[in-house]
Amino acid sequence: MKYVIRGFLVVALAVFVALAWDVWQLKGLRPPADPTFEGFVKEGRRGSLLIDSAGKRLYWVAGPPGTVMPYPEPVVYEFGRTGALVNWTPGTGDFKGMILDAPVRRKGTPATVEEARGWLRPPQR
Repeated sequence: MKYVIRGFLVVALAVFVALAWDVWQLKGLRPPADPTFEGFVKEGRRGSLLIDSAGKRLYWVAGPPGTVMPYPEPVVYEFGRTGALVNWTPGTGDFKGMILDAPVRRKGTPATVEEARGWLRPPQR
């Protein structure tokens, strides 16, 4: 009986550690304190960039988080022409955005950080 209890405690601890790891990884998906394109760059976020000139949007596509539970969809951040974060979603399916109640659909042509900076306009005063 003692081994059954110990085995149960080991399994329960493993499940708790896995859940805690996933929560920690998913919390890292939130936008930085400076929710602008430059804020993401300064924080060292990684991903690919897409410029949608027609839709006046810049998309930052990050890989799926390193969670224990599989998460096949990439995380997508949507920026307006001024570089301000407009919306973001933990996946590209029919997930609703975390800021706006609309899904984020990534599209556009691939770009580098420098090309994205050149495309962005500073806010009008």
